[in-house]
Amino acid sequence: MNWSNELAYYVTPKSGPMRPMETLLDANRALLDDLSPAIRRRPHWVAVKRLLLAAATSAEPVDIRLATDGLVRALEAEGWMTRSKMAECG
Repeated sequence: MNWSNELAYYVTPKSGPMRPMETLLDANRALLDDLSPAIRRRPHWVAVKRLLLAAATSAEPVDIRLATDGLVRALEAEGWMTRSKMAECG
Protein backbone atom coordinates (compact mmCIF):
# COMPACT_ATOMS: atom_id res chain seq x y z
CA MET A 1 0.00 0.00 0.00
CA ASN A 2 1.13 3.49 -0.79
CA TRP A 3 -0.23 5.99 1.71
CA SER A 4 2.31 8.66 0.67
CA ASN A 5 0.48 9.49 -2.59
CA GLU A 6 -0.90 13.01 -2.72
CA LEU A 7 -4.64 13.52 -2.78
CA ALA A 8 -6.09 14.72 -6.10
CA TYR A 9 -6.05 18.19 -4.54
CA TYR A 10 -5.30 19.62 -1.10
CA VAL A 11 -8.24 19.60 1.29
CA THR A 12 -8.46 22.23 4.00
CA PRO A 13 -11.62 22.18 6.11
CA LYS A 14 -12.83 25.66 7.05
CA SER A 15 -14.21 24.53 10.42
CA GLY A 16 -14.58 21.35 12.46
CA PRO A 17 -11.92 19.15 14.04
CA MET A 18 -10.05 17.94 10.96
CA ARG A 19 -6.60 19.15 9.92
CA PRO A 20 -5.57 20.18 6.37
CA MET A 21 -4.75 17.14 4.23
CA GLU A 22 -2.32 16.71 1.34
CA THR A 23 -1.74 12.93 1.16
CA LEU A 24 -3.70 9.74 1.64
CA LEU A 25 -1.81 9.29 4.91
CA ASP A 26 -2.86 12.76 6.09
CA ALA A 27 -6.49 11.90 5.36
CA ASN A 28 -6.22 8.53 7.09
CA ARG A 29 -4.61 10.06 10.18
CA ALA A 30 -7.19 12.84 10.27
CA LEU A 31 -9.97 10.27 10.16
CA LEU A 32 -8.46 8.19 12.94
CA ASP A 33 -7.04 10.94 15.16
CA ASP A 34 -9.34 13.93 14.61
CA LEU A 35 -12.76 12.26 14.59
CA SER A 36 -14.48 10.53 17.47
CA PRO A 37 -15.50 6.87 17.03
CA ALA A 38 -19.16 7.93 16.88
CA ILE A 39 -18.51 10.30 13.98
CA ARG A 40 -16.34 7.73 12.16
CA ARG A 41 -19.31 5.34 12.17
CA ARG A 42 -21.47 7.71 10.12
CA PRO A 43 -22.12 6.28 6.63
CA HIS A 44 -20.24 9.01 4.76
CA TRP A 45 -17.08 8.45 6.86
CA VAL A 46 -17.33 4.67 6.46
CA ALA A 47 -17.45 5.27 2.69
CA VAL A 48 -14.38 7.55 2.90
CA LYS A 49 -12.44 4.89 4.81
CA ARG A 50 -13.17 2.38 2.05
CA LEU A 51 -12.23 4.84 -0.69
CA LEU A 52 -8.95 5.73 1.04
CA LEU A 53 -8.06 2.06 1.41
CA ALA A 54 -8.81 1.41 -2.27
CA ALA A 55 -6.70 4.43 -3.29
CA ALA A 56 -3.76 3.40 -1.11
CA THR A 57 -3.97 -0.16 -2.44
CA SER A 58 -4.21 0.63 -6.15
CA ALA A 59 -2.40 4.02 -6.31
CA GLU A 60 -4.46 4.65 -9.45
CA PRO A 61 -5.23 8.31 -10.13
CA VAL A 62 -8.95 7.54 -10.54
CA ASP A 63 -9.10 5.88 -7.11
CA ILE A 64 -7.21 8.78 -5.52
CA ARG A 65 -9.65 11.23 -7.13
CA LEU A 66 -12.64 9.22 -5.87
CA ALA A 67 -11.19 9.17 -2.35
CA THR A 68 -10.47 12.91 -2.41
CA ASP A 69 -13.94 13.74 -3.72
CA GLY A 70 -15.51 11.42 -1.12
CA LEU A 71 -13.53 13.14 1.62
CA VAL A 72 -14.82 16.55 0.53
CA ARG A 73 -18.41 15.26 0.34
CA ALA A 74 -18.12 13.91 3.90
CA LEU A 75 -16.71 17.23 5.13
CA GLU A 76 -19.56 19.04 3.39
CA ALA A 77 -22.09 16.68 5.00
CA GLU A 78 -20.68 17.69 8.40
CA GLY A 79 -20.76 21.39 7.48
CA TRP A 80 -16.97 21.72 7.84
CA MET A 81 -16.22 23.12 4.40
CA THR A 82 -17.76 26.44 5.34
CA ARG A 83 -16.63 28.79 8.06
CA SER A 84 -18.66 28.63 11.22
CA LYS A 85 -20.47 31.82 12.20
CA MET A 86 -18.44 31.92 15.43
CA ALA A 87 -15.13 31.83 13.48
CA GLU A 88 -16.30 34.69 11.25
CA CYS A 89 -17.06 36.90 14.24
CA GLY A 90 -13.69 36.27 15.92
